[in-house]
Amino acid sequence: MEAPSKALMFGAGILLAIALITLSVLVYSTSTEPAKSATSDFNNLSTELKDQKYLSYDNTTVSGSQVVNAVRRFATEGKNNDLGLKIVTGQGNSTWYYNTVSNSGDTLTASTSSVSEINNTNSSQYVNPSGTFKANIVRDSNQVIRAIEFVQQSK
Repeated sequence: MEAPSKALMFGAGILLAIALITLSVLVYSTSTEPAKSATSDFNNLSTELKDQKYLSYDNTTVSGSQVVNAVRRFATEGKNNDLGLKIVTGQGNSTWYYNTVSNSGDTLTASTSSVSEINNTNSSQYVNPSGTFKANIVRDSNQVIRAIEFVQQSK
């Protein structure tokens, strides 16, 4: 009598194991797509948050003091060759800081312009703190932000 009951318990154990494996496969396969979607949404949100600090300069008008603050604020990104800043003063002087960025935004080249000149009133690179500048974002072909361009507006 003991042998048949062991056989039945063994068979029930195998059936239970098969049922658990089947249930696990079903749960895994139905949760894979939502997990992929959530990961994609998270990556998009992460990129958007990373770019948020630059987007305040997208097609806006800022003061000269905000331009000087932007040059200081983005020094780390500039020195890491991730970002260039272009300032066109009212005198028509166009200067790239940290990196020169091509028109398409795809090429960054280290710039040798001195940031200290933006505060030197005798320099053609001087940024008037009370001046008004039009700010624009420059993106590369992958839509990555590569530069911020500031052009002083005439009064």
